[in-house]
Amino acid sequence: GDVVTLSDMTWFPTTIFMEYMLPKVFGWPNVFRETEGPLPELAKWWLRVSELPAFATVRQQIWEYWEEMDGKGQFQPIIDEMANDVDGLKCRYP
Repeated sequence: GDVVTLSDMTWFPTTIFMEYMLPKVFGWPNVFRETEGPLPELAKWWLRVSELPAFATVRQQIWEYWEEMDGKGQFQPIIDEMANDVDGLKCRYP
């Protein structure tokens, strides 16, 4: 809707983690930015709230945190496990 709700504020920070990790670790497309992609309504919502100043600030802070953690190897064990997945059963986007 047109009004920001508690649901928006609660869900948005989690999407930043997903925006960072899903393409990098699991090879997903950026489902939060592709309005013609697999989840167009999600992308439209995400792009709309991302433009709000408070949401943009939160996104920047969380994104920078994950960049820092990534630099420290936070995701490497998962990336290694995905690379060793010969069955194709682990969290790959269809």
